[in-house]
Amino acid sequence: MKGKIVSYDATKGIGKLIIPKQGIKVFNIDEWKDYSKSPEVGLEIDFEINNNKIINIKVENTSTILQNLTAPVSYQIPYDLRIRETVSLNDCLELFFKKYYRIINKYEKYLNYHKSLPYKKIKRFIFTAYNNLIEIDMHINDKYLLHVKDSLEELEESYTSLLGEIKHPAEILLEKVFLKKQIEFQKLNKKFETNKKIITESLSTAKSLENKIKQLQAEMSGLSPKSDIYQTKEAELKGYKKSYVDLIDKAQNLKDENSILVKDITLFKEFYKKLFREIFDKKIDILIRILTKELNAITYEFDTILWKNAKNSRAIQHFFKDAKIEGSYSTKTFIRYYLKNLNSEKMNDKDNELLEILNELNVFSKTFIVFDRKRNRARDISSFIENMDHDSVVKIFDDLKQFILYIKENDSSIDCAMIEIESNTQNSINKIVHILNSIGVEVILFSETLNSPGIIHINNLFKELKEII
Repeated sequence: MKGKIVSYDATKGIGKLIIPKQGIKVFNIDEWKDYSKSPEVGLEIDFEINNNKIINIKVENTSTILQNLTAPVSYQIPYDLRIRETVSLNDCLELFFKKYYRIINKYEKYLNYHKSLPYKKIKRFIFTAYNNLIEIDMHINDKYLLHVKDSLEELEESYTSLLGEIKHPAEILLEKVFLKKQIEFQKLNKKFETNKKIITESLSTAKSLENKIKQLQAEMSGLSPKSDIYQTKEAELKGYKKSYVDLIDKAQNLKDENSILVKDITLFKEFYKKLFREIFDKKIDILIRILTKELNAITYEFDTILWKNAKNSRAIQHFFKDAKIEGSYSTKTFIRYYLKNLNSEKMNDKDNELLEILNELNVFSKTFIVFDRKRNRARDISSFIENMDHDSVVKIFDDLKQFILYIKENDSSIDCAMIEIESNTQNSINKIVHILNSIGVEVILFSETLNSPGIIHINNLFKELKEII
């Protein structure tokens, strides 16, 4: 089975992963079997379930997937298959999928991205947001954003094209991809069809001759065998009978030939139809998975750049302020703003789908809380975190009591706490850290004056954050 890690506590060795159509499940580090990679949020993994327990967890290996996709498949041709391949099935499939392999390889780097957005679900809204934002400030539509948008559209075009191909019936796909390139098969198939046509024509002509023979025989029955007319008709009758026999023999010989041809043609088609379906379906499954993963990763990249540019726009800043939009500059915030202004009784299916997307985004986003008595510095920390991960939610406090109150009221939704610690607050902070650790919250302590293990000096804070987030 497959899933994606949505949270992981390294101190406890316990994490959560989301499984399509099954929701969120808890896993234990004891079942982690991939020694090349440690658990982290966003990783896509393979695993098994035994007695409702997640076991044998491994990171999905994208390089192996790509190798499996392009690797030729070995198969044994039956001894009784008299028609031989002109172009191998592997070569035919390679030719057919070549343009998709090219696109996949072009965007292969996105397979290693741990962040993604569900393109299929979010497409309508993300481009609505894009159009709305460039109407407010067209300058956010810079060269790199356009490049990522073009990449997204190119990848989507391939994805849509592939989905269109697989809608064709198996018989048509087999003909298009493989049989058309088989010269011997096509030659024999054409011979079979030509024979059928000749058999039909021969039998039709023979039937016509049979009627003429009967007509001549009727005419001759009233004539004297010694008369000249009788002799003439008799000679004509012999010619008709010979032609009739020749046509019947010809039709029968072609029928015999076609019975052999149809057996060879059917054996060839049936063998390759089954083989083609098995290989084709596997490749299609892998292709769709890879294209979807790349699409979702590029969607996240597009979304990230879009909102990064939007955040730096004064016009958009004023729009957010005037519209009283609260939260980070992100699609998640914009969806909340959009839904907030909708009449819940008039919501359509597309609007309800946005609610699902919002819930999905909430699962993957992290909530940071920051206590720093220097509020301007706290804002810098908040901006840094949001630039590193624009889906993150950051709450900042300069009052310790309010900070503690927020923890008590929201303990289940906090992922990471960043706390300024000084000598005069050390005892209070240590108690808070103990509480946060007990509920599985990651804690980052920083200070201007204290120099102790586990406390980051303020000068190194942003460097450490870059490694942690």
